[in-house]
Amino acid sequence: MVILLALVGLLGLLLGMAWYFNRDAATNANVGDCLHDPGDQKLKIVKCGGADADYTVLGKVSGKDQREAISPFSSVCRQWPDSTNSYWQGEEGRKGDVLCLRKR
Repeated sequence: MVILLALVGLLGLLLGMAWYFNRDAATNANVGDCLHDPGDQKLKIVKCGGADADYTVLGKVSGKDQREAISPFSSVCRQWPDSTNSYWQGEEGRKGDVLCLRKR
């Protein structure tokens, strides 16, 4: 019983750490959030009033593959005419989410 409780506690700790270290990842971004591009192609959520806010999320579209998102002829973000960039997030070869962004 003690071992089971210890394992449950350890699992909770690991899940909490995973959330803490990924809380500002673009995968958690919602419409209205601001993102910073540190140059490593991994956008991070930041405060919109900060000097490091590079983009505002205008929309989020699920179920798109990477080719649909990055093609210069893509219509994924067309419903947000102010969109200047798109950012695809997901696993290579699978469907993912597209963030439609406006440069700040």
